[in-house]
Amino acid sequence: MNNINHIILCIIDDIRSEHFFQLIKEGKLPNFKRIMDNGVYCSNCITDFPSVTFPTQVSMITGTFTGDFRKEPCHGVPSFNWLDRAFAPPQIRSYMTYGTDKRIQIYKINDDIGDNCQTLLEMVGDVNTASITQFINRGVTYFYPERKSKLALYYLLLRHTRRVEYNIWKANTMVVKKLLDTFKRPKKYFGTKEGPMASLLWFMSSDILMHLYGFDSNIYKKNLYHIDKVMGLFLKELKTLGVLDSTAIAITSDHGNYSADKIGNFKNLFERNGLTQYHHRKNLEGNSDIAEFTGVGLFNFKSQISNNGGWYHPSNKELESYGPKKVNLFSELFKIEGSELMYYRGEKNKLNSGTIQLRQKNPHTGDVYSASIEYNGIGKEYKTKYVLENPDHDPFNYIEDEIASRLLDNKFHTNEEWLAATHHLDYPLYIDLLPRHFKNPRSSDIILSTRGKVVYNIKHGKKKRDGKFCHDIGLRESAVVPLIFGGTDEIPHIEKPYCNITDIVPTLLKMVNKKPHKSVTGRSLI
Repeated sequence: MNNINHIILCIIDDIRSEHFFQLIKEGKLPNFKRIMDNGVYCSNCITDFPSVTFPTQVSMITGTFTGDFRKEPCHGVPSFNWLDRAFAPPQIRSYMTYGTDKRIQIYKINDDIGDNCQTLLEMVGDVNTASITQFINRGVTYFYPERKSKLALYYLLLRHTRRVEYNIWKANTMVVKKLLDTFKRPKKYFGTKEGPMASLLWFMSSDILMHLYGFDSNIYKKNLYHIDKVMGLFLKELKTLGVLDSTAIAITSDHGNYSADKIGNFKNLFERNGLTQYHHRKNLEGNSDIAEFTGVGLFNFKSQISNNGGWYHPSNKELESYGPKKVNLFSELFKIEGSELMYYRGEKNKLNSGTIQLRQKNPHTGDVYSASIEYNGIGKEYKTKYVLENPDHDPFNYIEDEIASRLLDNKFHTNEEWLAATHHLDYPLYIDLLPRHFKNPRSSDIILSTRGKVVYNIKHGKKKRDGKFCHDIGLRESAVVPLIFGGTDEIPHIEKPYCNITDIVPTLLKMVNKKPHKSVTGRSLI
């Protein structure tokens, strides 16, 4: 592939893999089909935990998962909304809102990633790079929107619901035209005659429409048709410029989606147990933070031995007798309607070894069963083991599958082994992903999952919307995304049975003869 000089990573937010490839089969996405028919594709690309925009896009663009970003090769973004306990008092992080410094917090994400990994743009070296509406872009040469005023204009186009169709179509077109212009007039953007070697492109419109109208709505589907159309025009213009033959494009999504049965409410549960929502401006005395909760709830609690305004992760012993009313949070949180799965750290976890505790509640009887995940090693030596307390009660139901059950052998297994064994199931790769998440000091204390039957739409203690259309759980419909590599005819035509989102970066880098950073856990698909 010595003739490939340009690589583009295009993320179309919020697309379920089965929907995407069904639309291709029906002839509704002709340009994506043309790319797929002349390139590498995979309908079982497994995303990250939790399956929300961040950290999935961070893992995709860095080629590595989260973990203890201070000490090991990984990134530092655990979720879209999290509590930064490194400060006293702790700071609330919510990437699409303003922080205490009056900055839109999305601009902080490149610092939050940490210094022990690199973005794709950094890995290609000292060359021209572009990022269009993608904020995970450390190392970029040209970024759009260049100013906050342009960002505000772009958001206005996306969210002006009175003319939602027209405005979103216009926003999609604007994104593609801006990237195309960096190829047409590189001197304007880079001061040289060379177009960008590596580019990032993010279509946000599909996520906005999915949450508003659902994945089965006409407007959501029509938007995908429009993105297909503008990408077809983009490819046509690249061909006219004589650039297409030397350009490789990866097209993927960050997560899928699902529809819940109902919207729940558990406010009184917290109040009657003496739990109050913390806020770094409004309520410093709060002892808890529901960082986010749609179908998966991320719960933070202030250690009762904390001092000087700081928060520490409480011990499990504290969580068993917490707050002024000494409630057992492990049992009390299971009273939240729809809750079926619970995850939390074991005691005395270390960087290179530890345990994640799993609990499963029978929704009919209320009985609770336990299991655990053990992890060992860091970086490329990292492995995990799944241990069932009772073989009749497997929280992820791997034991019922002929392939996955082979890994329930009381032995440690690699990411690749878990991927091969679970990519076709609900909760794919969870035995590998959950410990990585909990190793990050920014992650929460207790995670609760409703399996998507009931959703709560809470961010840092406040209900943000009423929609039932969500994403974050481990069911395949939310955790599996499409992936296509195409563009130049130099890319072979291959269907891959399964892959990781972290495989995208090393695949693109191989096409331009660049080496991945040492933190990259993925492998080239070519």
